[in-house]
Amino acid sequence: MTPDPSSSVYDLQVKFALGVLVGLLLPPIVFSIVALAGWFDMSATRPPGLIEELVGSTLSDRSVARRAPKTRNPLPDTPELLQAGLEHYRRDCIVCHGAPGVPQGEIGRGLNPPAPDLWSPDSQEASDGELYFVVAHGLRMTGMPGWLPSHSEREIWEMVAFVRHLPKLTAEERAALAR
Repeated sequence: MTPDPSSSVYDLQVKFALGVLVGLLLPPIVFSIVALAGWFDMSATRPPGLIEELVGSTLSDRSVARRAPKTRNPLPDTPELLQAGLEHYRRDCIVCHGAPGVPQGEIGRGLNPPAPDLWSPDSQEASDGELYFVVAHGLRMTGMPGWLPSHSEREIWEMVAFVRHLPKLTAEERAALAR
């Protein structure tokens, strides 16, 4: 008796369908078990793992790039604008981000993920619109608040101008930030 070739094709189709079904269902089931059982350590003192960093940074980078205004800072670059930005930065930002020559405060040292050094080349390559969006709307699960509910659009653009100026701080500006 010879095997029926149509039944082996049927068996392969069933195995393939089951494989696809298991492949689609297993990851969300495993993720749900890990999440609901509390096996994933969410403590802020634990350094993020590679997958966390990749997923988190990719999600935030792509989200900001998609939603940020595609415009440059509309305010003129004046000493008064930078002074206003410096005041906002000293009051609202330095505790987490620090500044060149000025360390971050206790709150910033406890953040995970850590607040970025806004004068670093990596931070400075963000567009004005991306900086505006992050300052205005914040980033979930990073400790970065959205300032739009408590600051005007102008004040946020002043902060963006000052963030752009951070790599070129004068000695007087560093002293003003350290107060």
